[in-house]
Amino acid sequence: MSRPQLILLVVSVVAVSISVFTGPKDNEFADREVALDSSEAKAALAIIEKLAESTNHLAAHLSADAPPMARQQLLQLSQKLIQANTVKLNEVSWRGEYLSVAVSCSPAGEHWFYLAEDKARQLKLLGVQQ
Repeated sequence: MSRPQLILLVVSVVAVSISVFTGPKDNEFADREVALDSSEAKAALAIIEKLAESTNHLAAHLSADAPPMARQQLLQLSQKLIQANTVKLNEVSWRGEYLSVAVSCSPAGEHWFYLAEDKARQLKLLGVQQ
């Protein structure tokens, strides 16, 4: 390798390194916190409160993309929510294209609901983590 080629190689490596380390740090997969009084948080809470009223509301708020196992878990949890004294939002954040909602329900404990927007831009339930 000649001297000019070596210099060009070193300069190229330095330029690529600088562009990688000083480039934009936006991570599209990073959580984006949502205020508890935002429209998304209020819509999610309204859905969860409907589930706490009756399991009959599950079908109206369930995403068509929800897998069968998630449907079963949501049905079981909505049956527990009916017995809950209180339902309170703890945390809401966007994780990619999914809205993650932490809810505490006494005496049922804390649960994470996952929602996504449908084609009509309405939030729909996708799953739950207990």
